[in-house]
Amino acid sequence: MPRTDPPPGTAHEHRGSARPGTDPRRAASHHTVFHSSCGGPTDLPTALARAFTPDSPGEPRPPGPRANPWRAASAEPVAVPDRERALLDALWHSGGLHRLPDGTPTGIHRRPVPSAGAAYPVQTHIVVGPGADGLAPGRYAYDMEQDTLVKRDDAADRAAGWTSAADRPADGTHLVLTVQPGRSFGRYRHRAWPLWTADTAYALAAVEFLYAPERLAVRLGPGAALRALLGVPPAAEPRRWLARRLAPEIPLAAVALPRSRTIGPRHRDALAARRSPGITEFLESGARGGAAADRTAAASAQAWVRGATRLHTWSIPSGAAAAELAAAVWDAHRAAAAICYADAATGDWRSRPVSGFAAEDGHWTIHALAALPGRRRVATETGP
Repeated sequence: MPRTDPPPGTAHEHRGSARPGTDPRRAASHHTVFHSSCGGPTDLPTALARAFTPDSPGEPRPPGPRANPWRAASAEPVAVPDRERALLDALWHSGGLHRLPDGTPTGIHRRPVPSAGAAYPVQTHIVVGPGADGLAPGRYAYDMEQDTLVKRDDAADRAAGWTSAADRPADGTHLVLTVQPGRSFGRYRHRAWPLWTADTAYALAAVEFLYAPERLAVRLGPGAALRALLGVPPAAEPRRWLARRLAPEIPLAAVALPRSRTIGPRHRDALAARRSPGITEFLESGARGGAAADRTAAASAQAWVRGATRLHTWSIPSGAAAAELAAAVWDAHRAAAAICYADAATGDWRSRPVSGFAAEDGHWTIHALAALPGRRRVATETGP
């Protein structure tokens, strides 16, 4: 099991102040949740280390398909059992479309799980082994755009050299989360790789939130073990994917689904109703976050962060070793997602994730979570 608590470090709390004429109870509160203690030189490849730089990503490029056309690789649609349907709907379907700042609807569906820039690189797979009930043993891919579950063709996978005759799915039922890298890379280029982890972490935390309080066994990637579980080649070998008319995917997390698979209605409904506050709401909030918010806004080049009533940040020394950095990126985003979803359940806060930071002053802000009061908190603070 991976860590679910922040690694040891130094915690700080900063409190801002309200602008004149505003309720001081709504003053911004800023928390640096943890700092890594490693100060060694980073051993990241140069291409990955560019994520720390302020270099502009440049003009967007075509991001690739929103979902892989697995039917082109001989997969066939199947009926979705009730338990799997409940999970897939809770993760990816809440109704409505994303809107531009002027209110114009886009063609991008709103999802319960947030995604940086609404790129939605995360793809959902189900691997069913011997002894599981519901779906027949095999490997399945879910297309959330078409709301279709398909079963991959074992013989076609073997013929393509993706699996062997001796290969069998692991016992039980696993949800495997992958990313289609082009979805984020097309918009963010060299800044994309932390966002692949970020989006996967938010989806993973949503699964844990839906099945809480049951503890789930989780495996994090990337690596050979997750590729073997899913029966796919490395994304770094794109020709093997393109030969089957598929875009490469990187398996990043796997969850052993519980047999009961009971999703609590309170958490399901909270996730479905969750919405990130619009940028205009932050700009018009009347909150004044102080120095911590100013630093976060400057480091992310997102001025609206200054309007957050509450702000969490996670950072690490910019010279940290690659292994520690990878763990910290997972930890930060899983912790942020857990806060985001817990706030949605209580109604106290509405959170908007913040990414895209450049390293400065010897540290890198991995992630931040800016929040405005939720309906319940507003009602409490404005009531009699």
